[in-house]
Amino acid sequence: MSRLYLRDPTLSSVLNSSQSEDQKEAYFLQEQTELNLLLIGTKEGMVHVRIFGCFTCCILDMCEYLGISCSVEALRVSEDLRRIYVVTKDENSLVQIVTVNSSIFKTHAKELFAVAMKYVKLMDLITYLRNTIASITETWESFLLEIDHKLSKYAKKVPEGGITADFLDLLIFGICASELQEFLMHDLTKKGLEKFGQTIEMSYTNIQKLLLKNINKYGQNVTFQLAELRGMGRFDCKYEIVGLSDEKIAQAIQSCGAFLIKAAEIQQIINNSVINYKAFFRWLYGAILTLMDENVPGEIHRMTQQDVAYITEFLQNFDRVGGKDGGGFVMEQLGQYLADEPLSAEPTNEDPDSWEAFLEENACLESHSAILKRAAGTSLVQQFKNVALKVASIFTTPRTRLQGYFRMMERETLDIYQCDPTVTLRVTSVNASGDEVIFAFADQSPHEESCVLLVQFGRCTDGVSGVRVNFSPRRVIDLQFYSSAILSVLLEDVSSSTALLLQMTVATCGLKNLKGVGPLTVSAPSANQDDVPVAKDIKMPAAALGVSGSRRVGAILADNRRKVKLFEMEADEEDDEDVSGVLMTDTSLPKDVDMPKETTSAD
Repeated sequence: MSRLYLRDPTLSSVLNSSQSEDQKEAYFLQEQTELNLLLIGTKEGMVHVRIFGCFTCCILDMCEYLGISCSVEALRVSEDLRRIYVVTKDENSLVQIVTVNSSIFKTHAKELFAVAMKYVKLMDLITYLRNTIASITETWESFLLEIDHKLSKYAKKVPEGGITADFLDLLIFGICASELQEFLMHDLTKKGLEKFGQTIEMSYTNIQKLLLKNINKYGQNVTFQLAELRGMGRFDCKYEIVGLSDEKIAQAIQSCGAFLIKAAEIQQIINNSVINYKAFFRWLYGAILTLMDENVPGEIHRMTQQDVAYITEFLQNFDRVGGKDGGGFVMEQLGQYLADEPLSAEPTNEDPDSWEAFLEENACLESHSAILKRAAGTSLVQQFKNVALKVASIFTTPRTRLQGYFRMMERETLDIYQCDPTVTLRVTSVNASGDEVIFAFADQSPHEESCVLLVQFGRCTDGVSGVRVNFSPRRVIDLQFYSSAILSVLLEDVSSSTALLLQMTVATCGLKNLKGVGPLTVSAPSANQDDVPVAKDIKMPAAALGVSGSRRVGAILADNRRKVKLFEMEADEEDDEDVSGVLMTDTSLPKDVDMPKETTSAD
């Protein structure tokens, strides 16, 4: 429903370049049509599972599960999203694969997609409102800060209450104190007041546009999105598993309503301030001309009783709002709404027929959850922060509830091998046919023969298979899956220190079924690099490998990190995805790319 009737925030000229980039990213997220996941592993052994890369639905502690300090080295999720495979390395350098049951992504994909999309929408709107408030603050400061600063300097020169007294003496009796005359003639000046008069209306106009077109419009969008989210939470047969709290959503709606009321309150203050400002500055301009012995225009000289009332009302705020040091001055009430602190001058409403007075007389209505209430004493910034906090709190319960649906599968926790702690762990993985996942590890332990360990997970527990492929006397430098059927291995000839790029098919490696749980001990080699038909002598010491089957290219990084060799790697024309055939032809002439000397690349 919201997609049909509520427009998304548009890129506005008031947003800077970084904010515009954030807005483009939000549009990209909102265009998603299928559930997708981002898995993040940390060196502290934590696994973060995020939908669309932003909505955290689960945080797994592998250290707690394994009972030992470990780091997450690699992650892979099956194509049907039912399982997450976590490669860990503990403090004893034991490499393991832990299988996590994540079938909730399969059984409740639509529900999780809908809730995550609401999260994306709400966070996008909150970000947009935050940027709009920042733009309002900048607009106000750019036009009012200079004159406000000048008045603050003047306020420090006179005793408490002296500002109002001096201006009232000038207004009523035409008597100008020496401090006030110096301020008007030297600090404020005629030219400065003229310039400020031209910009004051523009500043208020811009602020009102931002309030009406951005704050009100998209603040109402937040309320609508929250109402839809509350409806989803009440649909127990579908969304009970997510754990949406109706109470927290209601609190967020109340907070957003108070935010909209606060924005309307600012608009009323602006309307009153514009009238007071015009009267005050027109009179002050005439006073400066009089002090300079210049002719005062007739339209400025004429002043009605209503104008005097406007000026007097404006002057009443001079000593109501003070700085923290007691001698400061804030020019008018708008600024306090844009500060992250309680209001210093609360607007008064003496109308007996107002909505607030009606609610005070009817406590039963005032306490009703459907009645939006005004947040007294808070600024716009404070109320917005409350909205952001309430919206974020809605999704804490789903995160806790969903956490319980991710279970470690003990029968599929495999000890792979004891790696060398001084060598960077080399591991790669790929989703094979069906829901199978294949891992490949480069065993570079100095006390073992250099080899590649292959582990394949199938649909069931009995479908775990593995093999150890020996490459001695050559040493495995790096490895990466070229496709789901081909593994690219970068080898080093120990005698000549030159590298060899090897393309080997997984099907010919002779994967053997692993019974039970324990170290991977299958050691019968299924292939030797000399028996593989596709191999390329790199003719240089190498450090890292990068391949892409979809682009049919490969890249080798030299050992000195200053040179890259690119290869065009073409598959067999008959069937480039055939597992049993010759998958890779010999590479074409390599293209040497010399990198700048100052450029370095990590492994």
